[in-house]
Amino acid sequence: MELKSYQKEALRALEDFLHRVGAYEKDLPNFLDQAFREVAARYMENPPPYLEPKGLEGIPYVCFRIPTGGGKTLLAAHALAPARRFLGQDAPMVVWLTPTEAIRTQTLKALKDTRHPYRQALEQALGQVRVMDLQEALALPPGDVGAVALVMVATLQAFRVEETEGRKVYEENGHLMGVFDLLAGSVPEDKLAPPEGIGRYSLANLLRIMRPIVVVDEAHNARTPLSFDTLARLEPGVILEFTATPREDSNVLFAATAHELHREGTIKLPIELVVLKDQEAVLQAAMAKQKELEALAQRGREYLRPIVLIQAEPRRGGDPYTWEKVRAFLLERGVREEEVVVSVGERDDLTGQDLLSPSSPVRYVITVDKLKEGWDCPFAYVLASVRPLKSPTAIEQVLGRVLRMPGARPKEQEALNKAYAFTVSENFWEAAETLREALVLEGFERYEAERAVRTVGLGLEERIHLEASPSPLALAPLGPKVEYDPKVRVLVIKEPLNPSERAVLRQALAEKDRQKLPHTVRTPSEEGRVLEVPLLAWHGEPLEVEHFLEEGWSLAGRDAHLDFVPQPLGERGEIGLDGGRVRIARLERLDQAGRLFGSHVGWTLDSLALWLDRHIPHPDLPQEETLPFIYRALGELLGRGFTLEDLVAEKRQLRNLLEAKIRGHREAAQKEAFQRLLKDTPPNLGTITLRLEGDYFPPNPYRGAYDFQKHFFPVIADLQDGTEEFQCARLLDGLEEVEFWVRNYPTWRHAFRLPYPGGNFFPDFLARLRDGTLLVLEYKGKHLAHTPETYEKEAVGQLWAQKTGNLFLMVRTLDGLNAIYQAVRR
Repeated sequence: MELKSYQKEALRALEDFLHRVGAYEKDLPNFLDQAFREVAARYMENPPPYLEPKGLEGIPYVCFRIPTGGGKTLLAAHALAPARRFLGQDAPMVVWLTPTEAIRTQTLKALKDTRHPYRQALEQALGQVRVMDLQEALALPPGDVGAVALVMVATLQAFRVEETEGRKVYEENGHLMGVFDLLAGSVPEDKLAPPEGIGRYSLANLLRIMRPIVVVDEAHNARTPLSFDTLARLEPGVILEFTATPREDSNVLFAATAHELHREGTIKLPIELVVLKDQEAVLQAAMAKQKELEALAQRGREYLRPIVLIQAEPRRGGDPYTWEKVRAFLLERGVREEEVVVSVGERDDLTGQDLLSPSSPVRYVITVDKLKEGWDCPFAYVLASVRPLKSPTAIEQVLGRVLRMPGARPKEQEALNKAYAFTVSENFWEAAETLREALVLEGFERYEAERAVRTVGLGLEERIHLEASPSPLALAPLGPKVEYDPKVRVLVIKEPLNPSERAVLRQALAEKDRQKLPHTVRTPSEEGRVLEVPLLAWHGEPLEVEHFLEEGWSLAGRDAHLDFVPQPLGERGEIGLDGGRVRIARLERLDQAGRLFGSHVGWTLDSLALWLDRHIPHPDLPQEETLPFIYRALGELLGRGFTLEDLVAEKRQLRNLLEAKIRGHREAAQKEAFQRLLKDTPPNLGTITLRLEGDYFPPNPYRGAYDFQKHFFPVIADLQDGTEEFQCARLLDGLEEVEFWVRNYPTWRHAFRLPYPGGNFFPDFLARLRDGTLLVLEYKGKHLAHTPETYEKEAVGQLWAQKTGNLFLMVRTLDGLNAIYQAVRR
């Protein structure tokens, strides 16, 4: 299962964060906060300070916000690789915590199945792996510790001392004595001795010795003092949270947006909402939609059988439309009995069902409040509720079921890329707002939820959900053109507003509500226009940094010197009497990295070199290149007086030093190839077209007071009033020669990019001039105006302009804005 772009970006963020933690730990007292802010600043404005729960100080503890349907479990499995490298463990212990027993069972089953993508991701991240439950961990064979990666799946509750199962975790355990006997010769006694309340031969003591990687699924459920105390007893090395709705005190390192999930084809959007006043009409409409979608699905190349989730009324008061009535209605209208299953209370027809199988006949699933926990069926396309939508929490879980896209990829038939909701209600807008609030509970940003629900049959009125109530006096000058309902906080624009009226309305609203106002003129993307931008390409693919070295490069002749300094953990000695005098003898140095789970006896120079080669990623270099380089580096160290035992004991430090050395040489080779590219453009360098179209929901939209008129999309990304970039944007917006412009944003999957030796370069603005020419504009403030990196970016921008016949402009400081006038009026 291939990772999506936002998942890859999340992994890059984690890798970078942990790298910075390791680099800053010895020098900065606030190393976690510094590393967190530097990485999180790429994805959010002014990231909050890093918070360290009591008992977990000094431990990297970060959260990933992934909306429902975004593949949290797959991402978590892949995230174990950078965590393992950070801890320097060949065969780590992973404690995978789930919020409920049902989700634990589902996760355990998937991770144990060697054919499942989750298990394959585990093996890719950890190598040889053993997945187990808590009972299996309590009887862990000694031979597994340090030999294979261990992944234990449990609920957080299972580690709480108050629970019976939790007490087993902390109690003495005869089954594990063999494991501790194995560790006795390699782990210092003070490390083996547990804190009060934990048995010496207990599973909890083994975990704390191994410094486990802890994965917390649905982490918003695990942010209580009791949960933190439980985690602290495990003494983890790294804690990784994954949730759609993080708590405010979570250290959110990376947040994917629902729009990114939609762009990647993992969720169905928009949700088309139809509100009817009759319950049977709701069911008939849902049945018709199911038949329509199934007919479309049969035209496609992949198997897909759209399913309707029906939310019945609970059996209490009056004459409710219960699941029995819903089922009877379906059967009376020709639905076959085997096509309907019920998941209500103690009745659960879903048990044992494989709804994705072509042999399954199921097309309707009836529930009341909640489906079976962990149930996931991307064939669910239609939500039909025969009770009014008044509580977001009442439909949150069911709604999440219809968001997931089958196969996590877009479909050929556009109708199969959307979800559908039919509900009974006397108040259309109350139902729409409830649906939007439920999306917020599923991890959508509020402005994303506003746009994700497509209401059917609205006429000409504009209705906007506000977060803050405006003053009636402030709205009074607009007369009957505008109405506001304070009960549901909905603003209704009944007639088009002229520019002065629109200005009055903007002033009446809170700043956070202003971006929700409809545009006076539809933006080009809303009109269905497409902006085509040429990208530099190599053999028909977007040019990337890796292409600079496509013809290969060599380590031959490059410097192999390493700044190697052994890092002792301490020394072990002996104090005794010798002839009546006190004698102190040093027995051995306790090294930091190498002697925790095994002896160094039996290592040779060849086996060390091969170990290092296997543990250093070098997909662009064959072993015939890397092994001689490693031998040169080791030989130089032996020549400086270090022993082979010294090198073996510090093999993880050597790996890190060698990896950094090779990375540095790779970057130098990229710079050399980049200069050759600029000097002599090769025939393989061409262009391909990037198409910008449709909706765009950036993670941090512009919320300022200035009303831009020419932005290509209705929402502008990453722009703040008064900044230097804002001045550039306002100038572009006001130029007669500019037809429209786009604020380019790095984490957007369709962002325009140019490669240079340091990675990908994302210019700040794209503008289409009225004569059809494209202007690419990058702004650099005074502190970055004349760095080597800036000149490299300018060089590749000019190469793009030369190759495509367009314009590239590097503006240095606000004093250089006049260059924009000169460029567009050439």
